[in-house]
Amino acid sequence: DAQAALARGNPSYGRIVCRCEVVTEAEVAAAIARGATTLDGIKFRTRAGMGRCQGGFCTTRCMELLARAQNVDMSAVSKKGDGSWVVLPRTTVQGEVAR
Repeated sequence: DAQAALARGNPSYGRIVCRCEVVTEAEVAAAIARGATTLDGIKFRTRAGMGRCQGGFCTTRCMELLARAQNVDMSAVSKKGDGSWVVLPRTTVQGEVAR
């Protein structure tokens, strides 16, 4: 099988990130290498997050891979660009970011 052959050559092809769409860690890494800088960028290139659970399983893992590739904290990862943060770097106090 082609998937097994890829996994033997590169183990990240054997690590599933998105169960619903069967997207591997290697496919997410390739999407990032091709210019994906947001979660939507990964989604549009790989379909990760488009399955039945709508990213309930894979969003955190995609965020980890994107943050590691960009050498940033996970709070710097956005859904579709500036202002669409998935998590805040600090807790909020009365609607504003705590300093």
